[in-house]
Amino acid sequence: MKAQANDFDVRRFYFYYGPNHYLSSRALVFNLFITPDGPEADFYKPFILEAFPSLKSFNIQTVADLFANTLLQVLRMDIDLYINDFSISEDGEDYVIAIEFLDEYTAEDAVILVSDWFKAINEGKNKEFNFPKKFEVLQSVFDKSILGGPTLYAMVEAGMKNDIPVFFLEEENQFQWGYGVKQLRGRSTTFHTDSIKDTEFTMYKDMVTEFLVMCGFPTPQGRNCFTEAEAVSEARKLGFPVVVKPVAGHKGIGVTTGIKNESEVKIAFQNIVDSAEKENTFFDGAIVQQHITGHDHRLLTVNGKFAAALKRVPAYVDGDGQRTIEELIETENSKEIRLDNARSPLAKIKIDKDLIDYLILQNLQLDSMPDAGERIFLRRIANISAGGVSVNVTEHIHPKNIELCESIADFFDVKCLGIDVLADDISKPWNEGNFGIIEINAGPGVFMHLAPAYGGSINVPELILMSHFKNPECSRIPIVAGNHITQEIMLDILKELTVLKEDITVGSLTTEGVFFNEKYFFKNSYHDQNVKIILRHPRTEFAVFNHNRESIYDYGFFHQGADLVILDHPNWAEETLKNQLLDGGYLLEISDSGMKLTMNSQTVKTVTFEETSKNQKLIELIKPILKELVFKYCVQ
Repeated sequence: MKAQANDFDVRRFYFYYGPNHYLSSRALVFNLFITPDGPEADFYKPFILEAFPSLKSFNIQTVADLFANTLLQVLRMDIDLYINDFSISEDGEDYVIAIEFLDEYTAEDAVILVSDWFKAINEGKNKEFNFPKKFEVLQSVFDKSILGGPTLYAMVEAGMKNDIPVFFLEEENQFQWGYGVKQLRGRSTTFHTDSIKDTEFTMYKDMVTEFLVMCGFPTPQGRNCFTEAEAVSEARKLGFPVVVKPVAGHKGIGVTTGIKNESEVKIAFQNIVDSAEKENTFFDGAIVQQHITGHDHRLLTVNGKFAAALKRVPAYVDGDGQRTIEELIETENSKEIRLDNARSPLAKIKIDKDLIDYLILQNLQLDSMPDAGERIFLRRIANISAGGVSVNVTEHIHPKNIELCESIADFFDVKCLGIDVLADDISKPWNEGNFGIIEINAGPGVFMHLAPAYGGSINVPELILMSHFKNPECSRIPIVAGNHITQEIMLDILKELTVLKEDITVGSLTTEGVFFNEKYFFKNSYHDQNVKIILRHPRTEFAVFNHNRESIYDYGFFHQGADLVILDHPNWAEETLKNQLLDGGYLLEISDSGMKLTMNSQTVKTVTFEETSKNQKLIELIKPILKELVFKYCVQ
């Protein structure tokens, strides 16, 4: 059947950045038009199932359902992103699809891609369309988004999986987990609770080295050098081999290990100088340090306690006597564990000057052909970002080394601390054999612990969040939501709350705007931004939100869940507030005849009233609930 020009026409894109009347999550909503007399779902299935075989187990009957399920798979980016929900409704001849999303730019592109794909299938142009290639391009777009970073995505996913509210603070370019006074804000594993001075201190490797030496921690000697002559002199003093590295480096960039002579010192020093000039940054010296033999390890603490240990091996290839090093690298990079995306354990091995120079030191080139079984290391450093291989060794670390980690962490007021050490055998005490701390890092990457190339997973993102919240409930503050919360009702609620907790901070959004206790703050023209202001305030202990039909339809609720929902003669949109009720939450419904209070659909109490006593009756009815919520969330 010949396709029409407007087959699979998508339009009216709209984003909700929190729960809404379509879904209990963030949602992209759009209209989809499908020609009524076009092919049935079975016509498209063979093409779709070839790309997404997991859909074979789904009972998909309609084209719209197939479209939505296909879009869901695309949004998961073939790396099982934590996206699960969609809904389909109708608007005249259009379908209205609401689907959960993570990154809005990728999501909209994904809708267009699926629409164009279905249209191409309909027109018999599936091969020419080349969906796999276009999907690959879309995946690369997601990889460059804020959630494309493995550690940050892992932290966001840990929040979602553990029922901890999480949302993006676009103005601050960071995420927030939890609400109000309970919140944790940050990006990657650097958080607002971390000491700024301690975080900053860990960036200066020379000062950190001196500090560690002062404390008696096993640390190689060295000094920061500002000239080539100083660097050569320090290397002579320490004795070869030495290491040269930038003062404020990260991910092993600019680090040269195993330097055996003065000429190599000069080259390594100049590389750091050149890098600073290229990046237009201030050159603040290069550290020349004793070289310690041993395997590279990342030891991790969370809230001062040992959490995980990872052995990192420099990127390598194993010869087969038939292929060159360059061909072996290409084969290695084609492995699934090296997809280099938000979920892959390892990064690609990049062929660059450092790699080529290291091969030359071994009298090798890219076109060299190693013997069968011969292992060729491609870099000096073992950082995962440089193609290194990760092995979980948490179960093998010696108790004395755990004690050492925690002793170091005691000096730094940061949530997560990475301690990089070189050790021949991490299962032996640090004071027996080769062992040296080469640097420490505040805000280290943790995805490599969650998904090492080899060995079991350590769910560090979950450990980090639970070290702050203890349990999911501790991420929340009590929330009252309703459709006719006036300033008068709010003041009555505040009066009752201050009796229960004298110094309580209540954030409220009424018809008049945002208030903190009795003080007017602001009224943003965007309803969801007003909700966000209250949840973002670090002293908000109790929140009250008014949502009417227009705000629900245009912006959704933004907050996730409510402990008490008050509905006063609600319309269809306001009725959806019921979906916000948390387990054990209360619903108060007001009609012309009176009020009915229910919990889990069971009637708790009913009252009748005269119109003049409506507010008074309301407060009397919810007074014990307010007390319950204050003691549940605010008094701990």
